[in-house]
Amino acid sequence: MSESTALPRMEAVFARLDGWAGQTAVRRAMIKSFVAVTAPVVILAGVAMLVLPGPGLVAMAAGFSLLAVGFPWARHVVSRAGRVLSDLRQIVLPPNCSPARRLLGTAMIVGFFVTTTVATTAVTAWLGAQAIV
Repeated sequence: MSESTALPRMEAVFARLDGWAGQTAVRRAMIKSFVAVTAPVVILAGVAMLVLPGPGLVAMAAGFSLLAVGFPWARHVVSRAGRVLSDLRQIVLPPNCSPARRLLGTAMIVGFFVTTTVATTAVTAWLGAQAIV
C-alpha cells in the first residue's frame, strides 16, 4: 500500500459515500454545498477551541474529515494523517509486545492527554484572569 492511499476502513466509508452521492446530480450538489459551508465552520470552531474550553483538535479533525467527503485534496490530508497515527500506534503499542510494554504505552497516551488538557486549562484560566484585571 502506498503512502497516498487511505486505510482500508476509510476507503470503504468513502466508497459508500461516493456511491450514495453519485446517484444523482442533486445529491452531489447537496453534499458539496453542505461540506463547503459546514466544514470550514467546524474547523474554525476547533481553532477557537484551542484557546477556549473545548476539544479543539477533535473538532479540527472532524472538520477535515468532513472536507474529505467532498474534496480529494482533503481526502489525501486525512489519509496521510490516518497513516501517521496508525504508524505511531504501532510504535507505542506494538501488536506482539509484553504486557508491561502495553501498560507503559497506554500510560504514555493517557499522560499525553492529561498533560495537554491541564496545559490548555491553565492557559485558558490565565488568559481569563488577565482579562478580568
